Amino acid sequence: MGLRVHRAISWIGRAETCGTDDDAKFIFLWIAFNAAYADEGEFQTIQPGERAAFADFFGKLIALDEQRRIYGAIWQRFSGPVRLLMENRYVFNPFWQHHNGIVGFEDWEERFKASSRAFAQAMCFGVQF
Repeated sequence: MGLRVHRAISWIGRAETCGTDDDAKFIFLWIAFNAAYADEGEFQTIQPGERAAFADFFGKLIALDEQRRIYGAIWQRFSGPVRLLMENRYVFNPFWQHHNGIVGFEDWEERFKASSRAFAQAMCFGVQF
């Protein structure tokens, strides 16, 4: 519980630095809310069915995007923010698994580097996900 409260307060503090950027403030407050109520046990792994549903949903979106608007938005208009997000260890699940003491994630840094390389390669070749 102490860790959840600490995380929530940290994100609230980040939201308070946003000034008039209501979008950023909303996102940070949403993260704070999730940090406060989330049960770490629920997030130790993503269930295979959920991962498949997620992949299926985005696969359908991409298939229906005949004019490649999603592709254009992500890779052309938002490539900078996407790159920053993908280079951020704090959004990498194995990082948190390791820091929450879950066995089997001691190699999170190697996994992160491999994931970063795969992402960079996809960006170079314009791979659609």
